[in-house]
Amino acid sequence: MIAAYITSVSGWVMLVLLIITVIYPFLLRLGVLGPVQPFLKRMRFHYWLGYIIATLVVIHAWISMSDRMARGVSETGLYLGTLALLLVFTQVLLGRRLSWPKLSVRPMLRRWHFWVMIGIVMLASAHIVLDSQMLKMLLLK
Repeated sequence: MIAAYITSVSGWVMLVLLIITVIYPFLLRLGVLGPVQPFLKRMRFHYWLGYIIATLVVIHAWISMSDRMARGVSETGLYLGTLALLLVFTQVLLGRRLSWPKLSVRPMLRRWHFWVMIGIVMLASAHIVLDSQMLKMLLLK
């Protein structure tokens, strides 16, 4: 029971953190959060959110798979969640490269970073729709 709770909470926390992580750079670019420091320094919050999400993804997958909770969920949803997990780590690697101040290929890597983010959002959304027990309970009421 505790594994189901941890898996559910970690999944929903990741969703909230993912939304914040996606929105934050756009708010910075628009100047909504103010130009207090150079752009890469202001992105530190974004970097840390990425590391937190990557850590939670591992915890979420490890606990849900080790407790045999995967038996009652969609196999397709599990594959989509696994692909999202792989894209999260790809995203962290791209983000680490983008944090280098003198990066010469920044525009190309930023485009890759953007499209990988779109992939994570799509795969995670499909995983939630197919596998979330909480979502299923809410929809059946």
